[in-house]
Amino acid sequence: VKEIVITGGDPFLNKKNMLCAIDGLKEVPHVQTLRLATRSISYYPHLFYDNDAFWLNYLKIKNMELQQAGKRLEVATHFIHPDEISLDSLALISELVKNGIAVYVQTPFLEGCNDEGPELTRLFSLLRGAGAELHYIYIPCSPIHGNSVYWSPISKGLEVSRYLRAHLSDRIIPRICTATPIGKIDWHSSGWAVERDGADEHFIWIRTPYTPEYFKAFAERMDQFDNVRVNSEGTLDARFMAQIGDERLFIGSRKAGPAKTAVTDHEALKDLQTVALKDQRIGCAIVSKPSNKLSRAHETRVEIDATAGDEELEYIRRDDRITDVVFSSKQDAMESLYQIEALIRRIGNIHHVNAVRLRSLKFNYHPEIYTRGVIDLLGSLNRLTVANPMRLEIETQFLHSNEIRPAHEKLVRSLNNKGITVYSNTPLLATVNDTADKIHSLAFGLRQIGIEFHQIYVAGWPLQEAWSAKHPVDLQDVIDIATRVRRDGSGREIPRYVVLTELGDVDFGLTSKILTDNGQMRLTLLPYTRDYYKSMDPEFEWPERVTTDHDGHPVLPISGLINTADFFMT
Repeated sequence: VKEIVITGGDPFLNKKNMLCAIDGLKEVPHVQTLRLATRSISYYPHLFYDNDAFWLNYLKIKNMELQQAGKRLEVATHFIHPDEISLDSLALISELVKNGIAVYVQTPFLEGCNDEGPELTRLFSLLRGAGAELHYIYIPCSPIHGNSVYWSPISKGLEVSRYLRAHLSDRIIPRICTATPIGKIDWHSSGWAVERDGADEHFIWIRTPYTPEYFKAFAERMDQFDNVRVNSEGTLDARFMAQIGDERLFIGSRKAGPAKTAVTDHEALKDLQTVALKDQRIGCAIVSKPSNKLSRAHETRVEIDATAGDEELEYIRRDDRITDVVFSSKQDAMESLYQIEALIRRIGNIHHVNAVRLRSLKFNYHPEIYTRGVIDLLGSLNRLTVANPMRLEIETQFLHSNEIRPAHEKLVRSLNNKGITVYSNTPLLATVNDTADKIHSLAFGLRQIGIEFHQIYVAGWPLQEAWSAKHPVDLQDVIDIATRVRRDGSGREIPRYVVLTELGDVDFGLTSKILTDNGQMRLTLLPYTRDYYKSMDPEFEWPERVTTDHDGHPVLPISGLINTADFFMT
């Protein structure tokens, strides 16, 4: 047990118990994180400001005490609709984040309330600017007495995930999650719909990542309950009351495969580290670009070079859909910080941009370049405010858990205490980090030092191109990895599983379909159509090797992947 959620009801309704719990758990050596789950941020923000901001200051002080003990404090809250957001709630989130207290948001998916993509996009964008992280969308809402009016089918939640992938920054796309009777699953990575229940059509069977062995220590007879069964793979299926909405979402059971040996090719790891540092650009341009210093990677995101100028900034200024600017140069962002500082201050006058992100692989490999002066400068550029916010984040890359050092934890804490989030994107590399054990260790290590494990790239990342052509990633390994990380890790450790293509990012299984066509892996990008790209570039036409499905979604060949079983997440 390394993370404790203090909840209730709301812990602020019984403050004496909350105080006692925090002080007592602070002394438990193996507890790393205390998480306060409260709706007061949205429903009663004045609670934190009354009596000379007593409770706000209390949280700041307790977080400092926990940091001195090698622990952290986080606040979990949930917002359902943009109408719940007030200036006070946004200011409160920003104040907490600026003082090193992460605030993450969970949203239940409610029929007729927040079940449309545009309103969720608006909600999450407002929260992002204030400094919040988006954690889960829960589908469907819990089947309890009185709330059936809010039930929506599973298919509707999955459909909305495609809209969010197309129209939200990758940094605020929540995981699509269902809380089954035996634990949470993330749709189409660690869990999926197997079949409808034969005895009652109101129930479905969901594959979960959990096993009988997992429960032995604290629920020995779990596999004997009538709402749980052991499947052919050896994990547990859970019987769950829900409407599926689309029968095609029932994809059956997966057979057990051989256990994979977790051996790391350390020479290959060293070589790949060297290659990664030579050029930190991703180079994904989904539409034509105005110059070689700017790439449009998504509707909401551009990547610019540290040498960008008026032409690139004018391109950003003209399109108010752009919310994120990523500084991505051949060399590390910290080596061009003088030029980047000037550009960030100019971007600060473009009001629809609410985040700048600095790609810095040297954060991992040479953390000593982050001097106190550099950290202070970065803090001055991080503008967490209610009006015209522009948050600053550091993007880095960890390939293996053995790269994590004590210096990273100290550096992350210094940046967090200035409201700066550090996140890692990690490409899967066969023989280096493509087993469940390795990624679980990496996820645990990153969480322990305070780095957000943002995305695992299954394929398409520049570092994977040459390597995966010779050493392809097995799709079954991706499922095994997602299963292990969900089963044995904290929910706050779980990354998104993503495929990068010339037409943009898609989520493995969730917003994409992978199939084999005459021996060639082909990927369908479900969030996108030609109109999506033409809205950014009226002259856009499909690249030569792209075809479309019957709904107009692009289908393109994908390399670097194999499938050693007859099971596809589709």
